[in-house]
Amino acid sequence: MPVQRILFEAPWGQIQARTVAASAELPVLVLLHQSPLSARNYDALLPHLASFCRPYAIDTPGYGGSDAPPAAWEVRDYGAVVWHVADALAAPRIALFGRATGTVFALEAALLAPQRVSSLVLHGLPVYTPEERSQRLANFAPSYVPDASGAHLAWIWSRIRGEYPHLEPELATRFVADYLAAGADFAQAYRAIFRHDLPVRVAGHTLPPTTLIGGTADRIAFMHPRACALLGDARAELLEGANDFVAERAPAEFAAILKRAL
Repeated sequence: MPVQRILFEAPWGQIQARTVAASAELPVLVLLHQSPLSARNYDALLPHLASFCRPYAIDTPGYGGSDAPPAAWEVRDYGAVVWHVADALAAPRIALFGRATGTVFALEAALLAPQRVSSLVLHGLPVYTPEERSQRLANFAPSYVPDASGAHLAWIWSRIRGEYPHLEPELATRFVADYLAAGADFAQAYRAIFRHDLPVRVAGHTLPPTTLIGGTADRIAFMHPRACALLGDARAELLEGANDFVAERAPAEFAAILKRAL
């Protein structure tokens, strides 16, 4: 089943999404990716979703094939992108999935319009302490400087391999392309999240039915208990041995997990 790319018009430019053919009678599922990567991460997963939903994997503005925002955005702006797409699809209600950075944007979208979200699935929700947010704002993801020797390409490769030493070269090479597509300042989405006080934002709100997915080998596995404590009414599922890229490496199995959650 081939993956198709489509564009949605927005006030600041175009939003690219990836999808596959599915019955118009099925519910819409919007998927958000981790930064600074792209919705291409879901290419292997999307065909496995089409039996139970109409999936649309969005490139975050400024990443993949989506136009960059005209100025620095906050989490609320990124979350609102979901509703540009849902409105373009004429979908009154949707299911939402996010991974890592995308979980924060998916959660914000659900807070902006909870009545329009049938279910929310968050894979690796990062819950930072104030100290962690401050430290990461200061030094987590500096811009690279394009160099005539190509040294910046080696820098990107080293950063990817440093964060994910288990990553196979083929997948790491794809990620280099995503870094380059995001541009030298690839961390705009990160900074929005580091400025965002997630516990304060969710306090007092009632969320749609929510599932928190964690992996014992995930780079941010230590944050899964924090997420469970923050969203105490959420159903939690911990995947033994799963790392950051289980959707890419085991798409059929991950689709089954999503089907249960939706």
